[in-house]
Amino acid sequence: MSEPTAGQERQVRPSVRQAARRAALDAQAKLRAQRQERDKRLAASATEVLVALGERDAAVTRYEQRAGAALRQLLVDEHLTPAEVTQWCGPSLTRQEIARIRRLGGDLQRPDRNPARKQVGDPAPESSSGLDRPQP
Repeated sequence: MSEPTAGQERQVRPSVRQAARRAALDAQAKLRAQRQERDKRLAASATEVLVALGERDAAVTRYEQRAGAALRQLLVDEHLTPAEVTQWCGPSLTRQEIARIRRLGGDLQRPDRNPARKQVGDPAPESSSGLDRPQP
């Protein structure tokens, strides 16, 4: 076989280079597409994690508020001491935990359960001179 001439060699080289470039660009495009798909999967999973943790935190807060309201009933309505609450609820409920949870339960206290709390729009208290009370 005869060897390619200089002119033929120039024509072969550009087409080999173009094919090599095309192959490299195709491989890079494939890698970019795979990375984009992976990034989408990672973003979706990360979002799912954060949503689940947010829902968990909201549920914990809601249940701790309920526990706090019940603790306030024991402490305020039933006049128990924190030590007595621990006796009723068990030793896993420490004084520090009682204080923390009790503060959370304060948000749920209904105004009709605490008549001493003044509500917006309540009339001013009457004078307690005794003159406005009905006589027996």
